[in-house]
Amino acid sequence: MSESEVSSVDSVIPHTQQQQQQQQQEQEQQKDGAPILHQTSNNILTRTETIISCIKEDNKFAKTQVEPNPSYDPNDLVRVGTAKSSLDEKQFKRDRRYSKNVMFKENPDLENIKSESDGDDDNNEEYQSSNNNNINNFIDSNENDTVESTLVEDTGEYNVFDIQNKPPDGGFWAWTAAVCVMFINTFSWGANAVFGVYLNYYTSTDYFPGATTEQYVMIGGLGLGLSFMACTITNSLSRKFYYKIIMSIGTALTFLSYWLASISETVVQLIMFQGLMMAIGWALTAGSTFVILPTWFLKKRSIAQGIATAGGGLGGIIFSRPVDEIIKKYTENPKYANNQHEAVKLGMMWSLRMQSLVCGFMLILSIFLIRTYRPIKDPNSKNSNIFKEITAFLFRFDLIKMCPMICLILWNMIYGLTYTILLFSLSSYATTIGLSYKQGSNVTTVQSVAQTIGRPLLGLVSDKIGRVNTTVIFTLILTILVFFFWIFITTYSELLAFAFLAGLILGVNWVNFGPMTADIVGGGGQDLSHAISIQMFTGGMPLLIAELVGLKLKRPEMGKPFLYCQILCGVASIVSAALLMPFREWKVKRILNARRNQFLSRVYNPEDLEKDDTTVNEGIHSLQSNNHILKNTEDFEEDEQHVKQEIDRLNALLQNSIYAYIFRMFYPIAV
Repeated sequence: MSESEVSSVDSVIPHTQQQQQQQQQEQEQQKDGAPILHQTSNNILTRTETIISCIKEDNKFAKTQVEPNPSYDPNDLVRVGTAKSSLDEKQFKRDRRYSKNVMFKENPDLENIKSESDGDDDNNEEYQSSNNNNINNFIDSNENDTVESTLVEDTGEYNVFDIQNKPPDGGFWAWTAAVCVMFINTFSWGANAVFGVYLNYYTSTDYFPGATTEQYVMIGGLGLGLSFMACTITNSLSRKFYYKIIMSIGTALTFLSYWLASISETVVQLIMFQGLMMAIGWALTAGSTFVILPTWFLKKRSIAQGIATAGGGLGGIIFSRPVDEIIKKYTENPKYANNQHEAVKLGMMWSLRMQSLVCGFMLILSIFLIRTYRPIKDPNSKNSNIFKEITAFLFRFDLIKMCPMICLILWNMIYGLTYTILLFSLSSYATTIGLSYKQGSNVTTVQSVAQTIGRPLLGLVSDKIGRVNTTVIFTLILTILVFFFWIFITTYSELLAFAFLAGLILGVNWVNFGPMTADIVGGGGQDLSHAISIQMFTGGMPLLIAELVGLKLKRPEMGKPFLYCQILCGVASIVSAALLMPFREWKVKRILNARRNQFLSRVYNPEDLEKDDTTVNEGIHSLQSNNHILKNTEDFEEDEQHVKQEIDRLNALLQNSIYAYIFRMFYPIAV
């Protein structure tokens, strides 16, 4: 080694020593300077990471109950309602070995079979295989019984009925049914979206001399509210008669109501035909669709409902401009320049007849193509009293008194005020800020386009992040739009923007009220039919009076005539969102409880789970006593530690305290 190399090495050594000394001094300064701050920050970071990881695991658990198709094979049912984790495979195999061990102790005959087969020669493999299959079948039957008595009764996201009666969740006829329901909604309730245009002409042209604005508003209230309430009759009739016969009668009434309304001579006749008769026709036609889609879908229930309810907006797109153009064809005709009243009457007459022909044809086509997965008709109701069938839902106190059902009923009723006022008022609001009839019609069209786009998107988002989460979030966004946008609108462009934004999220109640009801009672059977009837009967009440209330709150003498109406919309929206929070807590609690049962099943025998929660360690030791069946004891100890931590955490979340209740309301999980 040369002298230069030696000198360079000597120069590096002290430099390295200096670095080490500096590092030691810095460490001592840190220890002396801020040990508490350093340790606290580490603890905060560690706890934050732990909380976030736990929330991620809970969301993963909830997500498996929303997104994947659950297995309905009894041998795979152990997977239903559980999130797949690193513990699952080992635990499943361990439980199977443990089941064999217990089985042979409790069934000496099988033990004798096993010992006899063990003593046979190698050429007796068929006999061994047969006996092993018998043993495995015995184990599987016991496991299936255990699963049905535990996991099926508490599935978290899914109702028990949905687990036991699997919908296909897709396929040609499932999506055909969704499209048919969309067209049925389009040419029944969806056609009512154009009533804002009719109302504008009724009230501004003195269509029937002496008629009051309240009488015209009653037509829209009957069309929406009464039809919603009358759907309860349709559901009852569908359990007794073939649903397509009922829908066909409704189609005939819908056709006649439009045609008779076109030749009405008094406002009372108009109310009877365009209000009462049309509402009954819509109810008979579209009422059965609420219970058809839940029989086809489970995982994709909200997106299917979103596609179906898009018909509400599609009806406005199809009819708003044609109705306005037909009326204008007569009002702008020089022949009627000196008789505008006659021109309006002719325009209204032919626009109503156009709707009767188009709606009648499309409803017949949709009814012909639609079908159900499970029959709606109840064979047991064949000889039952029809009056009892129709009113049976009113006496389902077991459903009405359920806390989540009460929350849904109140939410649906109060949100109905916001929905109805926004649906029918924008065209009239356009006139109050100086816009023309055509511009008001354009606003209605834009709102309908937004609803057509928004409702399937709301269904898609609901299936991704949860139905309750979606409903609460977008209801709050609608509140913000009303208070901070609608109140200050003074121009045509601003009103178009508001109509589009509000229309995107306005129909969230139509998208999710059916699926959320099915979450409580299941996606089929008499319970769903009665629960839907309860929702529609109570939800239809505010729809009857919502537009009338909005009209009474209108103050033409004020600078902002719709101010009180806008305040009512915003308040009703935020109150309805608040009423859904107890429902959200109920769903979160159900999912967390299912997750806790998943972990408890690893340390308890199935029979012990039904007794109490006081001996978790006993369950662990009972498994440890059989650790000869484990391949790796270290894995078991690691699992044991993880399971105990998760059980403690979930027990804390499921406490019956006000703090835990509020915490579950806002717990970040997909529900």
